[in-house]
Amino acid sequence: MIFDILKQGHRFANYVAFKRNRLRLLGLMKRGLKVGRNVYIFQDVEIDLGYPYLIEIGDNCRIGKDVLILAHDATTFRELGITRLAPVKILEGSFIGQRSIILPGVTIGPRALVAAGSVVNRDVQEGRAVAGNPARPYTTFTEILGRVGNEASEDNIYDFRDIEKGTLSPEIIRENADKKGIAFVRTVPSHDPFYINTDMEKIRTNAEDAYKRFVAMSNKKGLRKD
Repeated sequence: MIFDILKQGHRFANYVAFKRNRLRLLGLMKRGLKVGRNVYIFQDVEIDLGYPYLIEIGDNCRIGKDVLILAHDATTFRELGITRLAPVKILEGSFIGQRSIILPGVTIGPRALVAAGSVVNRDVQEGRAVAGNPARPYTTFTEILGRVGNEASEDNIYDFRDIEKGTLSPEIIRENADKKGIAFVRTVPSHDPFYINTDMEKIRTNAEDAYKRFVAMSNKKGLRKD
């Protein structure tokens, strides 16, 4: 009984936190933050409250949890009485990993990747992948796609729809992930509240189309059947 009450209280607290987070994001968009179509912004992303109108997030970008995006730098304020402002652009199709920090004046992408925990203080060129503090290039998005594609096989790719229907249990995924060292999930949930300006049906259709292209390409090479 007590456990059920605590669980319900936890769910309610999470719901309140989520709604507050989304309302803050909508408020920033009303104050000039530019967000494109089909953008995924996870919870607890911190976007410069003072200068949101200097920040632009392009179509099809994904922003991970606890990312910090700054458009101002007050380092010199005490000595010079001025604060430096500089626009931030995260261009189409870029991915920003969890707990990364994006500093003023940075342009990322298009189709670039920032690894989790990175501090980005300079531009990231199209298609590059960066990591570290400060973030430096270490590969390309295309190379990552190729490497991940090579790790996928017919028996370690699972359909998210089976998870939603309850026909695929977490135990099965965990067991196979332990056995093979890795697992993959195809498509997206039928509902995901972290998407902005999005038609979820279109997102799912695009994901299915991308998966079909991947399978067709893999079949030409011979998709692994381990």
